[in-house]
Amino acid sequence: MKYISFILALTVALPLFAAQDTTLTERELRDPKQLEPWLEANASDAETRIAAIEGGTATVTLTTDKLYVGNDSSNRTEMGISGEVTASQDGTNLSLVVNSEVIDGDNLVAALADRIAYITVTGADLATNGTGTITIQLKDADGNDLSAAALIRTWIGTADDYGVDALTDYSVSTGTEKEEVTANGEYLAITDGSGTIVMAVDNGGAGSVYAWAEVGGRIVASGEVALTAP
Repeated sequence: MKYISFILALTVALPLFAAQDTTLTERELRDPKQLEPWLEANASDAETRIAAIEGGTATVTLTTDKLYVGNDSSNRTEMGISGEVTASQDGTNLSLVVNSEVIDGDNLVAALADRIAYITVTGADLATNGTGTITIQLKDADGNDLSAAALIRTWIGTADDYGVDALTDYSVSTGTEKEEVTANGEYLAITDGSGTIVMAVDNGGAGSVYAWAEVGGRIVASGEVALTAP
């Protein structure tokens, strides 16, 4: 009679135990096999999601506080979003508005281009007893002039060897001098409102000079600048 009661109790408990297997969260496991139904259910769910994406049937649904990715309401992944978010679609172009700022492909590329700055270094001869200019221009990744403040190191020499050679004059004429490293040879300077630095050059007579500028560890050279005298 005791064995019959035990079998009946086990028969009643098994369905309840099976139902709990697929919703295991934090509990003490006495038998690793209890994990099998949970793992199988999650593996099947993952395969369904992957198949939906590979088959091109997955959709993206955006609400004010969540982003849903999946092919229907019962089989999707949700991601919480903070802030006010709306979405609009024009043909195949999807635009998101986060906290009143439009985020689409075009302005995202433009925003990234502004963060990837580089410089150009151009020398010019004034043809007045070995004088000239070195113009340093801050650019964005699209090649447009970047109107932003940047700290730039610039120096000049009489040989194409990255060495500093002090001239009669090498000084900041456009922009702001931050630090004089070598008088008439090397400076730290800040670009003006148009992202420009202009250095005045005086070689004390005809000759060739070479200038360099560095921003963010990247060095750009002017190449040979031939300064003439009348």
